[in-house]
Amino acid sequence: MTMSEANFTESEETAILRFLRYPDWQSLAQSMQLGYPAASQPLFLVRDSFKRMTGPARAKIREDLAELERIEAQLSEARSRYKMRRVGGSDSVEFNSKEERQLLIADLKLWTQRLADDLGVVVNPYSQGAYEGIGGGINAKVSS
Repeated sequence: MTMSEANFTESEETAILRFLRYPDWQSLAQSMQLGYPAASQPLFLVRDSFKRMTGPARAKIREDLAELERIEAQLSEARSRYKMRRVGGSDSVEFNSKEERQLLIADLKLWTQRLADDLGVVVNPYSQGAYEGIGGGINAKVSS
């Protein structure tokens, strides 16, 4: 077994959870809060997938993870290139890097979905990442 096919390290698992927008909880035992289930079932499925992956699949997932980390670094670097394009009134400022950020977020979404697909799981549907354009934030279904 090559190094890229070895089991995931704790740091890799934490990074995968972060990109899939899951918390890195130590325990799922307290999954009931005030009589309502906490949003932990999808997290269980992700953690379980870590153990089920074959060596070659883990190598591909590591490639996905590396790509996501590169895109995240590019997003961070893009902020240094923000320059005002136009200033309107006191509440109207436009920046010239909006398109670059949108393209990088689109890439981040694509690779996040690829990571989820390679693991056979879903991106956290309870995540509040919708404000970043990265999905999540569904409402809990209630039946009577």
